[in-house]
Amino acid sequence: MDATGARLDGPLTESAAASREVAAAKLHVLHLDPIKAKLGAKWDKLSTLVHTLFEKSLRRAQGPADHFLLVDEMSYVVTFHELSLEEASVACASVAQEVCDMLFGADVDDISIRGLIGPVPAALLESATASGAQITELLERIGGEILVTPHQNPKIIWEKASVPATAVSAGAWNDRALLLAEQAGVKAGYFPVWELAARKSSTLFLSAFNRTSESPISSRSALRGMEMPRIVNFETTLLAAAAEYAQGVHAAQKHCALCVSVSYETLSGFHSRIAYIGALKSIQVPADCPLLLCIDQVPDGTPVGRLAEIVAMLAMPNVRIMVQFESLRALPELGIRLGAIGIGGVMPYNCDTATAGTIAQKLVRRATEQKGFAFLHGLDNDAALDTALNSHVRFGSGRAIQAGRIFSGKDPIPDFPLRA
Repeated sequence: MDATGARLDGPLTESAAASREVAAAKLHVLHLDPIKAKLGAKWDKLSTLVHTLFEKSLRRAQGPADHFLLVDEMSYVVTFHELSLEEASVACASVAQEVCDMLFGADVDDISIRGLIGPVPAALLESATASGAQITELLERIGGEILVTPHQNPKIIWEKASVPATAVSAGAWNDRALLLAEQAGVKAGYFPVWELAARKSSTLFLSAFNRTSESPISSRSALRGMEMPRIVNFETTLLAAAAEYAQGVHAAQKHCALCVSVSYETLSGFHSRIAYIGALKSIQVPADCPLLLCIDQVPDGTPVGRLAEIVAMLAMPNVRIMVQFESLRALPELGIRLGAIGIGGVMPYNCDTATAGTIAQKLVRRATEQKGFAFLHGLDNDAALDTALNSHVRFGSGRAIQAGRIFSGKDPIPDFPLRA
């Protein structure tokens, strides 16, 4: 394998502004000694495969303007123009983790990948004479270190300055969310979600919804037809708006969970997933007003391991994960712990009582197996609501119990009864 950087498609960057610093990282593919000890004479045959897997993973994580440069047989320089340093550190660690998983599976725990990440002047990256060795030397001096061991959470050593809650004026993210919804031809608002057995609304669901419907529906359904980057922008804005509202609830010495729905389709893309991780890391969620992140519309047949991987990557302080399946009729046997605290879905429209009861009970069983709770949307009439109550579904929402109860993020928390 040529170690001179033949994979570079020109300068390390062609589009960054001259004054901009971008996030670059040097990653050792794998430590040489442990690999040689495990593979012995096979290393010569398998080294090309190691590089191929690593570079495929990098391409999935990088944006269209990003590049990577092979410095020597065991290290790369990588650029991430569209990501912050924090986001780039997560991307690098995730790439390293993915390669370890593909190479060694769950049985090897003595292989580590070391990386460095830090700000690199765009002028250096744009220089025609810039070498990977020069950038590596700079990162050795100023970079933060990443150390990844297979099947452990990536240890990212990078001090990130905390953002005070006062840095964003009250209502700013809420106003932005409403504006983006208006531009998309939909609306956005908060809906009460009931803790059914307690007959009280303890959670607020921030969602996009159609102008012609009173019921909140998933962001992906309401925004269908938009380009993927716009959907990501809208959904990450909803996250910031919900966190902002939670800060206001906390300041008023009240308690309430905030639920935001994000689509599985956007989370399944590696690069867009990094945007969600960055958004979650940038917000502050009070412990007494946690954020419930709903991974919405998980398609039938989705590999459970893949879903568990996404849940693990989104784990943040005071953020809880709920998984909502596209079809409750085909709710799969999960087999492994997803790490999510809730399993949910939408009750099929005009479902007869017997079928609704079977679906609700199946959902509760899956949630119990996950040591979590069941969550049902679409409780659009008293019969569906009674079915959910009798099946011990913990949380629920629906058009009939929400009609006329859409409210903005600047309103006080309402106290709605369970039935109209």
